Amino acid sequence: MLSENSMHPSKKFAFDVGITLLASVITLPLGFIITVLLGRYLGAGDLGLYRMASAIYGIAMLVAAIGIPAAMIKYVAEFKDDRTKFNQIVSSGIITSLFLGIGFVALFYFSSGLFADIFNMPGLSGLLKILSPVFPFALVGGALLGLLNGLREMKKYAAATIIQSVLMVVITVALIYYGFGVAGAVIGVVLASVGYCLFLIWTTRKYFGITFSNYIQTTKKMLKFGAQIFGANAINMVNYQADTLLIGYFLTATDVGHYAVAVGLSRFFWIVPQAVQTITYPATSEYWSNNNHAALQTMIDKSMKYTACILLPIGLAVGFFAKEIITTIFGEGFVYSVLPLHILLTGTVIFGIGCKAIGGSLSGVNRPDLSLKTTSAGAIINIILNVSLIPYFGIIGAAIATAVSLITMSFIFDGLTIKTLLIKLDIKWFAQITETTLIAIFSFVVGNRFANTYVLGFSILIVYITLIFALFLTNEDRTLLKSLIFSFKNKMALLQKGRNQG
Repeated sequence: MLSENSMHPSKKFAFDVGITLLASVITLPLGFIITVLLGRYLGAGDLGLYRMASAIYGIAMLVAAIGIPAAMIKYVAEFKDDRTKFNQIVSSGIITSLFLGIGFVALFYFSSGLFADIFNMPGLSGLLKILSPVFPFALVGGALLGLLNGLREMKKYAAATIIQSVLMVVITVALIYYGFGVAGAVIGVVLASVGYCLFLIWTTRKYFGITFSNYIQTTKKMLKFGAQIFGANAINMVNYQADTLLIGYFLTATDVGHYAVAVGLSRFFWIVPQAVQTITYPATSEYWSNNNHAALQTMIDKSMKYTACILLPIGLAVGFFAKEIITTIFGEGFVYSVLPLHILLTGTVIFGIGCKAIGGSLSGVNRPDLSLKTTSAGAIINIILNVSLIPYFGIIGAAIATAVSLITMSFIFDGLTIKTLLIKLDIKWFAQITETTLIAIFSFVVGNRFANTYVLGFSILIVYITLIFALFLTNEDRTLLKSLIFSFKNKMALLQKGRNQG
């Protein structure tokens, strides 16, 4: 039997995407459970406080990491056959992350009151202080996760992300049950990061040896590349968090809570493209360095098309039944989240297809500066629209601003990718599937006046999915999907057999 690393490149790519997709399918819903618990049992106000603390923590983590995980992925993939340079790269990433993490503990703790004053949320200060010890564990864990990604050890990569999510949910549920409230959810983040970091240290210990040889020069090299990635990621963070932060500034924690539900559901659509990007980033670097343009063209083309064939039907389903989904999960009090969700869906689906799935491609060919330009344009649009619209339209204005910025970034990024990587996109294919999608939406909007929502929605979805398989996938695509499904069933059967024997 062939090992994973001896697979044909296309099969290895599909296998890796499948593993990371499976991990994402498990971890994102687990994280969403916390949103459901806080929203349903503690209310929109506490959910809003948690989301504000999470947004500030996410920005702080981005600054503290300064692009080291991305640099780890790139240079580990490039130097995995050179043991000396490999150990220098890994050692630099781990040691630097540890020092930065220790420094950010104090910085985050003592600045907690400042954030509480800025957003006029007194309860925010205590939550941020509870979060402060997380940085050394989260940063070292992120560097080690980059190591596994660069080596394409995706089973171990997936296991680490799943362990972190499971720990966070289990600890949070227990602490909320015992009356710790929103503080319990924050404690869950800290303890989950500790467990995840310890697991990664144990898992990766045989891959490298710590060395201080050439530490300064190696660290400069990593930080130089990482700083470019940091710039793009920082502006990406603005695009992802500006709406939440500005709602917190202009409105109330309750408004943040209502908006958090819409954002949380819309971000589910990034499970698939994020899993794909986890593989396309190191693969692009490898194909580009080997001058394998044909493989690069095929990978980009298939990544975007497969992502579209998955996201569009799911997007239609959530759009058709958005009100029923939200009120069933969170209660009637969250009906205000429905319209923002409809607006956000447009942006997140388009962004997932056009940018998220291949988001690491420009960095993979040593052009992170172009990613920076793309995200900069999106951030400028996002901030201007949020500041202009939120005071007048509330969370609906925030949703419009975010959707417009995501769509704008998608078109800019695709144009730069085509020009830089010298590839072609199948414009006709995307135009046809867009037309089919618009017809489906129009049919639902018009037909919903005369027919039962559920019957109409499911009927349109069945026809739509049938058309995708019949018209938008080739025989090769259908064969690959069938083989992946068959392989997945076999793996599950073997796992079940092992459990029964145990």
